[in-house]
Amino acid sequence: MKPSKKTLLYTAYIIGITIFFLWYLFPSDTLRAYLAYRLTQGNSDVSVTIDRVSPALPPGLKLQNVVIARQAVTLIDLESLKVMPELLSLFRERSAVNFMGRAYEGSLHGRVEFSDDRQGQGIKIDANIARIQVQQISALKQLSEHEISGGLDGSFVYAHTPPNRSLAGNLTVTNCRILLATPVFNQKSFDFKNVEADLRLQNNSLIVKEFNARGNQLDLNLAGNIALNATDPAKNMLNLTGTVTPHHVFLAKIENDIPVEMLRNKKTGSTAISFKVDGTMDDPGFSLN
Repeated sequence: MKPSKKTLLYTAYIIGITIFFLWYLFPSDTLRAYLAYRLTQGNSDVSVTIDRVSPALPPGLKLQNVVIARQAVTLIDLESLKVMPELLSLFRERSAVNFMGRAYEGSLHGRVEFSDDRQGQGIKIDANIARIQVQQISALKQLSEHEISGGLDGSFVYAHTPPNRSLAGNLTVTNCRILLATPVFNQKSFDFKNVEADLRLQNNSLIVKEFNARGNQLDLNLAGNIALNATDPAKNMLNLTGTVTPHHVFLAKIENDIPVEMLRNKKTGSTAISFKVDGTMDDPGFSLN
C-alpha cells in the first residue's frame, strides 16, 4: 500500500523541522571549547582558536579557520577542517577521529587518536599532506630569515603523552627556491628541483636522518641534530655535517670567490666538499672537513 500524499508531506515536514532545530540549537560554542582543549591537551603554552563549528555529512563536524599557536607564534593555520569520529572507538579507552582539511592552498588528511589513562592525556596524529605552499607557512618564517618557497608533500606521525613527545616525518619539497637574506658568493638565490627529508623529533632534539637536495647550482646532503630551544627558536643549537657538490657552471662562476681549501679539494678530483655546521640558528658556524 502506497503512503498518501498527506503522509509524505507530514513526514517531510517533521524531518525538516528536526533538521532545522538540530542545526539551530547546535552547541557550536561548547564544541569549540572542547575541541580546543583536546587539541592542546591542557598545555597552557599552546592555544587553539576556531572561528566556527557546524555539523557535516557524513556524520562529523566542519571547523572553519583553525589556528594552532605556541607562545603566540602560529604553528599552523587551517582554512577548513572536517573531523569524522570513528563511532566504535567512542566505547574504548582510545577514541579516534578521521580528518581532512585545506591549508596553504594544499590539503591534508589522516587520523587522530586520543588516550586518557594512568599516564595522562595523550594524542597521536598520523597524517598525509599534499601541495602545501611552503612560502605561506608562518612558522617557517619565524625560524628563518631566508624566503623559502615550493610545494610540500609527505607524511608524518606525531605522538605526545606528557612529558614525552615524538615525531617521524618523510617530506618532499618540489620546485624549491631559497632567496637568501644575505647573498653567498654573490648568489642571491638557490633553486632545487627536489628536496627530500627524513626527520625525527625526540623530546627537545630534532634529528635529521637524511636531507638530500638536488638543485640547478649544486647538490646538498645533510645529517645531524638540532637541539631545540623552547623559548627562542633562534637559539636552536646546530650540529650538522654534510657535503655540497657544486655543478660545473656554478663552480666556474664562483671559482674566484671560494676559499682556497675548497678549491684545493676540487682540484684534487673530489666531487663533493665536506663541511660542518654548528652554533645557533641566528649565529651559525661553518667549517670545512
